[in-house]
Amino acid sequence: HDMLEADKLSDRVAFINKGEIVALDTPHALKQQYGKRAIKAEVVGENGRLHTREIVLDQVETVTAVQELFATEKVVTIHSEEATLEDIFIDITGRGLTG
Repeated sequence: HDMLEADKLSDRVAFINKGEIVALDTPHALKQQYGKRAIKAEVVGENGRLHTREIVLDQVETVTAVQELFATEKVVTIHSEEATLEDIFIDITGRGLTG
């Protein structure tokens, strides 16, 4: 199954696990309900190598964590990240698309 195509082309998506529908909604609604939203930052570590830091959004500590990131790390890039339908399928069913 191509979840990217399903996300772009489908009005509604159903996740089926062991013959039962375990989730059914629009791609947007599934992402809002099950997906985690985060920002990822590439930072320079003490050894000079790049490391990835992730901060989950919509938590009480989010603002403090972002402030601390910029105060204590050398941030090279930062971007937002939204869960994909495949990520959500794995979280809901506990298995990948081929398993």
